[in-house]
Amino acid sequence: MASPVFHGLAGAGLAYALAGDARLPLFASLKKAAPWLVAGAALACLPDVDYLPGLWRGYLNTTHQQATHSMAWVLLVSAGIWLLGRAWRPAWFGRKTAGFLLIAIGSHLAIDLVTEDRLAPYGIPLGAPFSSRPVQAPVAFLPAWEKTALADLGSWNNLRTLGIEAGAGLAFAAGCGIAKRRKSALRCGT
Repeated sequence: MASPVFHGLAGAGLAYALAGDARLPLFASLKKAAPWLVAGAALACLPDVDYLPGLWRGYLNTTHQQATHSMAWVLLVSAGIWLLGRAWRPAWFGRKTAGFLLIAIGSHLAIDLVTEDRLAPYGIPLGAPFSSRPVQAPVAFLPAWEKTALADLGSWNNLRTLGIEAGAGLAFAAGCGIAKRRKSALRCGT
């Protein structure tokens, strides 16, 4: 499964595409969208909260790729965050924000589906709790990183994998930005 590096960059790119102001100069646009970028990165990493029990046990995969990697969990968490936000700041939490939450958190599952998986059960329980059958794309576009123990995180294989993820994540985020700016240019007639 992908690391927080790729998930975070993809979430930030999606946030810019959904919330950034493409009419401004790029750096001013990024500064204005910074809260959305941070929120997008954090939300895209949210399903990996299931690593926390593994930190205490010394084996990171203890509960990884289970309930938090299902569509039901994405829907419930998105709805919960949206309802809390709606109670706190109703003007900020409309339909667009509900869609943003679903896309940002759901992007995690889409990315994990196309990432190499070296540990059984292979894939993610996309249909849980209604189906326990793990689902995985037939082709892996991203390599897996070693994450059974904290000591594995600094291995050479992980540095290589994280480099690939950083490059792919930056390319994805840049693609989101380019798509946003082109769409804005078409709307403005330039």
